[in-house]
Amino acid sequence: MTQFVDPELSIESWSALAQQAPVDGIISLFEKSGNSFPLTLNAKMKAAERLHIYFGLDGSGNIQFYAIPADLDQESNKTIYSCGASVALDATQQTVTSNSNSPLVGWVNNWCNETLRNNWLTGLDQAVQVFVIHTTDFVVNDLHKCYLSLKPGAAKGQYTVDLVIQNTVTGMFLNVEEPSADDDALGAQFADMARPVPPFGQEGHTSTDASNFGVFQALGIQ
Repeated sequence: MTQFVDPELSIESWSALAQQAPVDGIISLFEKSGNSFPLTLNAKMKAAERLHIYFGLDGSGNIQFYAIPADLDQESNKTIYSCGASVALDATQQTVTSNSNSPLVGWVNNWCNETLRNNWLTGLDQAVQVFVIHTTDFVVNDLHKCYLSLKPGAAKGQYTVDLVIQNTVTGMFLNVEEPSADDDALGAQFADMARPVPPFGQEGHTSTDASNFGVFQALGIQ
């Protein structure tokens, strides 16, 4: 059973591991962990344009997450951790199938390929510490399953960590449509369900600026 610990300590503990290279400690954590976690949004969380989903470690050294509305993730917010939800990574890995032949299925199953995942992790200077995700396609009070995934990059053998999110009530994957030529700037970003941070200040994505992450500012993490 997950033993949730103080959120500040939990996030700080993950950050310390994530900034080591090679990320040996994180490799072993993912080897013994599942690949998904549950997420249910209330109306207040749904109303936020974005969520910040922070990685953390519980009292037993297992991976957990804190989902906080981005607009409330401010260093001055003294009740920041009570504004969101704490969830644990599932204990076992689960591949997925879909009649839609969506490439997202492959991304999820890439994560479950231990050799591929470990090779990718070994090449990192630092691991992901927080995801920035959009709330548009979430349905209030529906249980959503968030799968860690590896999305292929432009170059062969290149991957980026992502979240593939499925509404367990409808069975539909969220935000999977490709952006069209007339999409506005926000809509075009939905081609990526989640944006991993670091790096901070990603070109064209002000949502990744370090000043937006009050938790990290309070902890002195840059």
